[in-house]
Amino acid sequence: MNDLQNLDEFTLILIDILDSGKPFEEIREEIEQYHDYEISKALVELNKEYRDRLYAYLPSKTLADVFEELTPEDAFNILEETSLSTVARIFKEMEVDDLVDIIDYVEDEEDRITYLSLIKVDKRVVVKSYLDFDDDLVGSIMNDSFIEVDKSDTVKSALKKVVAEAPECEYINNIYVTEDDKLVGALSLKEIIFAGNNREKPISELMSENLLYVHPSTHKEDALVIMQNYDFQLLPVVDKYMKLIGIISFDDMIETLSHESEMDYSSLAGLTEIAIDEKETVWETIKKRMPWLLALLVLNLITSSIITSYQQILILLPTLSIFMPLITNMAGNSGTQSLGIVIRLFAKNQLEEKKSVFRHLLNEFLTGLVNGLIIAVLLFAVVLFFNFIRGIDFAEGLRFALVIALSINVALIVSTVSGAVIPLIINLLKLDPAVASGPFITTINDILSLLIYFSLATILVNTLL
Repeated sequence: MNDLQNLDEFTLILIDILDSGKPFEEIREEIEQYHDYEISKALVELNKEYRDRLYAYLPSKTLADVFEELTPEDAFNILEETSLSTVARIFKEMEVDDLVDIIDYVEDEEDRITYLSLIKVDKRVVVKSYLDFDDDLVGSIMNDSFIEVDKSDTVKSALKKVVAEAPECEYINNIYVTEDDKLVGALSLKEIIFAGNNREKPISELMSENLLYVHPSTHKEDALVIMQNYDFQLLPVVDKYMKLIGIISFDDMIETLSHESEMDYSSLAGLTEIAIDEKETVWETIKKRMPWLLALLVLNLITSSIITSYQQILILLPTLSIFMPLITNMAGNSGTQSLGIVIRLFAKNQLEEKKSVFRHLLNEFLTGLVNGLIIAVLLFAVVLFFNFIRGIDFAEGLRFALVIALSINVALIVSTVSGAVIPLIINLLKLDPAVASGPFITTINDILSLLIYFSLATILVNTLL
């Protein structure tokens, strides 16, 4: 057993209940008073002996609900130490989408075949069909647990179906209406209950025919946008013949949203993967990060070569080097802000039309222009004051302040626009726009801002000479 001092408080409570020596039914009742989530967290911490004892007290449905609260990784790790008879008991009651998540996590082919063999044949066929879908598609997360009634049904017959199927169905909020095996409408459970006083009323008079649906090949992000825009908790999935084959639920979409946010954050940080594995070796971590670092190394060599090529300018005006980090950092920050907005708009599918793209680019240009003017004016005053303290001739200081101000102004405009344009170009190349990461944008803007800065400085030197 793990050191008791390191265990969660509820895990200790559960251990006390299991060790209490009370009658079987009494122990079961005490355990079932707690939420499935709490039991699942304790299950991760318990050793095999206590887990096996816990399995004996929990009904199959409750045990399946507990495993559905676990991450696929934790569920698989625990199932590896669980007898196959118990695994079969869990799989029998588990929802298809959660089963798919667990089986999909199993990498060893023999283990996958073993777990699939524990699932009932009809359920196994559905699970295997879901496993064939790419992780980015709706088909990989859809659920076959839904209530379906016929368009010709009356309220009375529909209610009987709902009552009969509800115990085995995870979601009963929406009732789907079919005709000739095609999805033709939907109504809520509330609507069908309210119509209970008129039991002979046809379902066709209650249902809504203005349906929104997705296909198994629909990208999860597109389905997420529909659910967010229309405040749906469930969304039907149909095949090309309009046959209802599944639903996707809000909780699956929350997981998708969380995963997409992590991926975008990872890409913005300049990483290739978001997976964090405590067992990951240093060499595996290096292989993930090195490609970006090498690409950025090449770009930074360009930055260094620009500085070297303007070395004579720095010798004549050494004060230029003082403001060089300020120019590059401000340009990098502005570009990263612009990039973040574009990635968010892509996630919401708000940049699909040319009109929307041009409108956004114009907004970014105006934003860069105004921000650049404000920063330029402030920096112009600061540089004048700086030169006054150093005793530099006013005319020379004025020109120098003008170079700094113009540089920051143009650099902020260019960097803001480039932060929007680069991910748009990458998207046109059918790549993930999030790969235009923060470090990449920052380095590109360093190059552009330095070229602007030194070009204006060269003009200044020429006028002075």
